[in-house]
Amino acid sequence: MDKVKKKPSLIEVLNNNNNNNIPVWLMRQAGRYLPEYREVRKKAGSFLNLCMNAKLAAEVTMQPLRRFDLDAAIIFSDILTIPMACNRNLKFVENEGPRLKPIENEREILELKITNFEYLEPVYESLGIVKKQLKIDKALIGFAGAPFTIAAYMIEGKGSVNFSKCVSFFYANEKLFLLLLDKLENFITNHLIKQIEAGAEVIQIFESHAKVALDENKFKLFCIDPVNKIINKIRKIYPDIAIIGFPRNAEHSYLEYGKSLNVDCISIDQNINIEWLIKNLKMTNNRNLCLQGNLAPEILLEGGEKMIASINNIIDVFSSINHIFNLGHGVIKETPVENIELLIKTIRSREK
Repeated sequence: MDKVKKKPSLIEVLNNNNNNNIPVWLMRQAGRYLPEYREVRKKAGSFLNLCMNAKLAAEVTMQPLRRFDLDAAIIFSDILTIPMACNRNLKFVENEGPRLKPIENEREILELKITNFEYLEPVYESLGIVKKQLKIDKALIGFAGAPFTIAAYMIEGKGSVNFSKCVSFFYANEKLFLLLLDKLENFITNHLIKQIEAGAEVIQIFESHAKVALDENKFKLFCIDPVNKIINKIRKIYPDIAIIGFPRNAEHSYLEYGKSLNVDCISIDQNINIEWLIKNLKMTNNRNLCLQGNLAPEILLEGGEKMIASINNIIDVFSSINHIFNLGHGVIKETPVENIELLIKTIRSREK
């Protein structure tokens, strides 16, 4: 009797030239669009309480995998756990987002250190719980924000469209800003290594606000160099760990990011021209890079024939390169569950 051919895992697609399978997972796949998530969130009392409760965070991490044929679980946490551990008084305001005590002077940067290690421990504990529950063919993803993105929040004190306070700061105090990035690079490296030790097989580094630093020199200085240091330190200990970089809205700088950083995969947002990116990446890279993305969350929210057409177009355009299907950003909270079911069904129907 012929053996059933095992479907390649997300990690195998990351590490090998295998275009037959289309792994899929979704940023913010655990979240408010799921009624079972809302129940756990209510039980936790707040978003931060949920992040800091290892058992509850593990539960919501697993919820989407019970509903959908996804290829990976991404641990339920937040990129702002780092400033939270640095005692920056993080809180989340309903319908407004994160608020934290902004960095306002040189002394605060010079004295910056992680003072509350207990804020990070639940992340590692949660990874261990999920690892025991996860099926062998499902990957476990850990993550962190990149130094520039974390610094932008820490100086601004909140989310922002253009992070004008942060921009003013780094133009006026570049050496001081680089010191902040250097400190954050060390914190983030240790945080990611501990996630790998706890069971993460893939890590994703979120540069959520790359567009703020799109001046060519600043992008290299703020977004490429610090992440390069993180990756090199991790690779010395875990040379085979799969690493995904996501410089959201990096536009033309995606090319420099792919050329300069030793990542296995680049996640791309929905605002980039895929054909242009693939063509130019192949011209500037000798490596077999994988690309991840890039359905617009708004199209997933809408669903229907438009979504099916968009999914098929993405799969067709990515057919010449290793590809992980994902969104260009996170799942929108109002997204109907049936739209995600249809997305997975459409992707699976396209696998060879």
